[in-house]
Amino acid sequence: MNTTTPLFSGRVGFAVGTGRNGTHFLAEVLGNEPGVAASHERNPLNETFHRYCQWYKLPVDHAGYLQTKEQEIRQDLAQHRFSFEASAHLSLSICQLYERFGAKFLLLTRSPERVINSYVVKGWYTEPFVQQNPRLALGYQQQELFHRFLGRIAPQGEKFEQWNKMTRIGKLAWYWSALHKAILEQFAHIPTSHWRVEKLETFKYEQYISATQFLGIEASLSASKYNAIVKRRPASFNEVPTIADWNQKEIAEFEAEVGHMASKLGYEYQVDQLPIPPHKPISLLSRLKVALKNRRQL
Repeated sequence: MNTTTPLFSGRVGFAVGTGRNGTHFLAEVLGNEPGVAASHERNPLNETFHRYCQWYKLPVDHAGYLQTKEQEIRQDLAQHRFSFEASAHLSLSICQLYERFGAKFLLLTRSPERVINSYVVKGWYTEPFVQQNPRLALGYQQQELFHRFLGRIAPQGEKFEQWNKMTRIGKLAWYWSALHKAILEQFAHIPTSHWRVEKLETFKYEQYISATQFLGIEASLSASKYNAIVKRRPASFNEVPTIADWNQKEIAEFEAEVGHMASKLGYEYQVDQLPIPPHKPISLLSRLKVALKNRRQL
């Protein structure tokens, strides 16, 4: 049931997805629209705690999460006509955000191999998880920041045992598919007028204008400025591994885990059919830079 306060009607939107899928880019682009307050993952602890509870189906009340989000949105709307947040952390909170704010949602998708390789650099799933009873919600796993543990979900039950023995590529392939599946299941419970799927690979200026119209934003950003932001590639890593770096076990796990969802979203997943970028080994210096950057980031 939509219980939207008139203040929020037609004035709230979110971009969701797996992460490493263009949410930072979209927040920066919309931040250049004069009537839009745009943010990216602005409250990681609040958002990942709700994400954790939603994923593991824990009986936690939503009121505190939503009240915090409402305070943030009210601050946006005090100075702007539209409040927009792009955050993968929100990807399991869609129904609650729709009911509270009547929000519209953009799911930005990106090819699985590129999302996965980017997350490898970011440091996801570097060590096996420790879990005695895989039927229960995952207990704390050591991370530099607590919200990183909350956000890095794992399967439950028999799948956990199989997943925990996978390569990092296989684990991330499972994540790419599982999160998209969960998002699409939530979309099935809100009106089709309030959600939309866009591929990052084809999200050119014309698609951007169409997306702003869907959200209810009157865009004024020029094509040249949009393309300049595209060229700058906000939040991208300089050196990322490619499918040319994968071994046969990683390839097999990738294809098995992403196949169904990749086909559903219109992506090629057979590795021998994917374009292979020029092989560019990651230098030790670059690895150290990424490690230092990760320590300073969310």
